[in-house]
Amino acid sequence: MKKENPQIAELEQKIGELTTGWQRTQADLVNFRRQADLDRQKLIKMANADLMLEILPVLDNFQLAAKHTPENLQNDNWVQGIKQIEKQLESILQSAGLIRIETVGTQFDHNTHEAVDHIASDLPADEIVEELQAGYTFDGNVIRPAKVKVSQGK
Repeated sequence: MKKENPQIAELEQKIGELTTGWQRTQADLVNFRRQADLDRQKLIKMANADLMLEILPVLDNFQLAAKHTPENLQNDNWVQGIKQIEKQLESILQSAGLIRIETVGTQFDHNTHEAVDHIASDLPADEIVEELQAGYTFDGNVIRPAKVKVSQGK
């Protein structure tokens, strides 16, 4: 039987400690990269939500213009072109993840709707009667609640 050299045992122990430390450092680096990627994705989503909020007034104005188009101009080529631009803008925003909040005919939900007025109606209490301004969600979060009129009930 051969006696083990104490220096070899000490070096093997040191190798084990250094290997364990290196493995921990590698795991920390992987976790850091994962967290940095998640933070970057979150920042991009927040920036996109801010951009959506800046664009929404433009979409609102297109919708108001279409809503208030005089009857005799409904079939005018220029008016049809403006309506097409509105649809194109809506389509782009939807494909980016913007979702319009359902309103008329649904129950009032304080998480997604803002009640501007309560009106007497034959409809059940808290049913939305009219939408005054469209509300939207982006990435599962309400970025603008829908402004609505709500029924007081029978």
